[in-house]
Amino acid sequence: MAKQKINKDRKIFEDVFDALTVRTLEKLKSKKHFAAISGIIKSGKEGQVFNAVAEDDTPLAIKIYMIETSSFQKMQDYIKGDRRFFSIGNNKKKLVYAWCAKEYRNLKKAHECGVSSPNPIAFLGNVLVMEMVSDNDQPAKHLAKTKLDNPKQMYDMVLSEMKKFYFDAGLVHADLSEFNIIIRDGRPVIIDVGQSVLLNHPMAKKFHRRDVENIVRFFNKFDLNLDSEEVLKEFEK
Repeated sequence: MAKQKINKDRKIFEDVFDALTVRTLEKLKSKKHFAAISGIIKSGKEGQVFNAVAEDDTPLAIKIYMIETSSFQKMQDYIKGDRRFFSIGNNKKKLVYAWCAKEYRNLKKAHECGVSSPNPIAFLGNVLVMEMVSDNDQPAKHLAKTKLDNPKQMYDMVLSEMKKFYFDAGLVHADLSEFNIIIRDGRPVIIDVGQSVLLNHPMAKKFHRRDVENIVRFFNKFDLNLDSEEVLKEFEK
């Protein structure tokens, strides 16, 4: 099994670290945004997340967005209608670069508004450097993989972060679920905000409803008897 994992990790490194990405990483490193990059934290079709460290050994995470394997149509749905970004036509590289910039800006806005989310450090091209969200010196686990001693308390904390994200940052996550929330010191942290949209986005209401329904579905597994319509009303205040 260990050999299989090594081979898998090597394949991911070969796929991710093309010449363009390597040059981008070198530029970010030369500007001292990070000092070293190491093992894989998360692997997906749209992007890969790696362990990294700053010059002072502070743990960081580096997210590299995949240009070749990213879903062009899926990403366009979230870029279109966002006034922060100009039309990028059918250029896939420009789309991925815009997506990276979008996640940085969304994280920056959320973090500045007090949302529990990773602090972004820098971005360039298809590479985003951000705070590593750790729990007991390990990458924090997803809500989906966390044992909940008090599901109602966790739900209340998640709802509180959703409200800050919505009312204070003026954003809709647009892909919120138990897999895009991680737990640090017993509290939720919202991650993966590349697809998040402004409240005036033409699809914002639809995305917001889906987010609420996903969270209600998850917590109702713990017999909380939540109602999506009632939860949605809390965002009308």
